[in-house]
Amino acid sequence: MWTTPSNGDSFVNMDCSKNVVTIMPSVEMLVSFSHDTMRAKKPCLLYAERMDFKEMMLRLAEKADQRRMYITTVDCTSFHELKQDQCLNVTFAGFMDNVVRMLRDCQSGKLELHLAAREPSGSEYQLQFVEIRSFKNLIHLCLPCRSAPLNTVLYYINLMLDASHKKCFLLEESIQQVQLELSSQRAHMDRLGAENSKLREALAENTQRLEEQHAAELQQMQEQLSKVNEQRSSELERNRRSISSIQAQLEKANADKCDTKIALEQAEQRTQALSDELASCKSRMCSLKEQNDKLHSDKVNAKKHERKLEYKIEDLKQHTAELQEHIQRGNKEKANVAAELEAEKKILHTKRQALEMASEEIAKANQIILKQNQEILGHRKTIGWRTEVALQQEKAIQEKEKLLSLRENELREARITIKELREEIPHQLLSMRQFANTLEKKYSSQILTLKERLSGTCTGKENRR
Repeated sequence: MWTTPSNGDSFVNMDCSKNVVTIMPSVEMLVSFSHDTMRAKKPCLLYAERMDFKEMMLRLAEKADQRRMYITTVDCTSFHELKQDQCLNVTFAGFMDNVVRMLRDCQSGKLELHLAAREPSGSEYQLQFVEIRSFKNLIHLCLPCRSAPLNTVLYYINLMLDASHKKCFLLEESIQQVQLELSSQRAHMDRLGAENSKLREALAENTQRLEEQHAAELQQMQEQLSKVNEQRSSELERNRRSISSIQAQLEKANADKCDTKIALEQAEQRTQALSDELASCKSRMCSLKEQNDKLHSDKVNAKKHERKLEYKIEDLKQHTAELQEHIQRGNKEKANVAAELEAEKKILHTKRQALEMASEEIAKANQIILKQNQEILGHRKTIGWRTEVALQQEKAIQEKEKLLSLRENELREARITIKELREEIPHQLLSMRQFANTLEKKYSSQILTLKERLSGTCTGKENRR
């Protein structure tokens, strides 16, 4: 059998000037380890390299702990010994090709890699390419292998660290480029947002202009309709007069047939002209109907907007109801305080003047609260009046479609008043909340002083007893 050289320097002294070529890219595969009748499969990283076309090296490193590294080197002299021992029928180049093929078979699962220890406590192993069969496992090739010394392990770990540092540097550069691209995209988004806002403003202006033009066109069309109706009525009267004259001529033309024929021809010509005018009037009426449908759609949109405003008014009503509940709670708390004060009056006759002052302040607070309730009722009446106005506007729109422009002005005024209400109601709510807070602070301070006085009087009585 062929044995490895005893000198370990062949693994330690790595000549970096050699032309190292990777025969096969690094692969992760399962390798079965057999040592002291113990077998275990471990994931390993395999590297296949060729140096100066004269030497082949296989390197196995455990994935969990890459300090455990196993190296197999085959040069021309050792290949001749392997050829004699294992009856190989290929050259050194064919041997390397076959080793690569068997490694790929191991990766695909056709073969398995076994690493068997020659001695129980030694550092020499055998790398076996084994084909698993049902009757007996077949060993295709057996290569000598040794555990790598510390210098070689450190050398390859340093190479891996250098490669990882390069990858990190490239990743940092790519991250910086991505950050620059992101900043440029954000700037572009900001520009697009500014342009979008400008476009929206331009759209709003255009819509206002179009609405004004539409209102002017509607007025013109209405005037034209009135003129056409007047012309039509005048033409109808003329036709009636002509018909009466024709009837008179027919009564008179019984004597002369020639005169009647001429009159009939004139009447037919006039009727054709009238039919043409009627056709033109019908086409105009169709166009006016289309415009009327458009006005109906605009009116429906206006109604939808008014409904939204009504919903908002209902929300304001709910908010005022919540404020009223809060005021009622304050009144209840006030009543409780008054009851406590009356109980304290019965117990302490000497403190009547202070309690009378507190009752007067409570009466003033009640008057202020009543005034605010009256103001809230006034606001409710104004809101109800404005809702009634909106309903009247809807009825007027349904009855009189010709006064759309006037109603639109009224709707705008209603929107302005609702905006004013929205601005006024929060101020009033803030003032009411501030007033309630001030009342709570006043009564809380007075109640604390009364409790302290009561506690003082109680302690004085107990001391006297």
